[in-house]
Amino acid sequence: MSKELIRLRNLVMEFDGERILDNINLYINDHEFLTLLGPSGCGKTSVLSMLAGLIAPSAGQLTIEGGRPGYMLQRDHLLDWRTIEGNIVLGLQVQGRLNPETREKAMALLETYGLADFAKSYPGQLSGGMRQKVALIRTLACSPDLLLLDEPFSALDYQTRLTLGDEIHGILRREGKTAVLVTHDIAEAISMSDRVLVFSSRPARLKATHSIVLSGPDSPIQRRNAPEFKDYFDAIWKELDRHDQ
Repeated sequence: MSKELIRLRNLVMEFDGERILDNINLYINDHEFLTLLGPSGCGKTSVLSMLAGLIAPSAGQLTIEGGRPGYMLQRDHLLDWRTIEGNIVLGLQVQGRLNPETREKAMALLETYGLADFAKSYPGQLSGGMRQKVALIRTLACSPDLLLLDEPFSALDYQTRLTLGDEIHGILRREGKTAVLVTHDIAEAISMSDRVLVFSSRPARLKATHSIVLSGPDSPIQRRNAPEFKDYFDAIWKELDRHDQ
């Protein structure tokens, strides 16, 4: 049985007098890949911000059973004047944890995921997909237990988005990480997730939860061809507010 890592109980978030999240109840298991899906502005990113400890709920309870979070955003936020090696150790430097051992681990991640040849390159010399992989490695180098992914593929072209999503999904599975993804893409959510949570428009309420079970290999690209895929897509499509899609 999976260990419960995170629990949100009757969570409420208000900002400037407006209710953003309304009575949210959900859990996240250790090593689970969970996706939050819903209309623009419904508060999905606010959930990530609370999980990261950046904001506190207005009411309710948030329980995280140990571990540190790592946040990966839409943009890679690489520093153009630092080499790729310099970028992947930045988080460790900020946390005061950079030493020969942690640097070696970060460089090993570059090697494992095919970017060792670019260690002395600069971000401007890399493609968008490669930059996002560097951003993920920078996050993993800090040894987070929970990965928070805020639409990390949205700025990429469709083919790169599919390929990188497949690669990052594989990396997170191999590293044994728990991940929470925010996206507007129904197909992306289904193909990458163990569970998909569907939120209403603001103030967000949890409308539906889908446990995703697809036939075939555990690869997001291949999972899109599973016979069950269309049924999940149709069900989630009906649950989302049409004018926000």
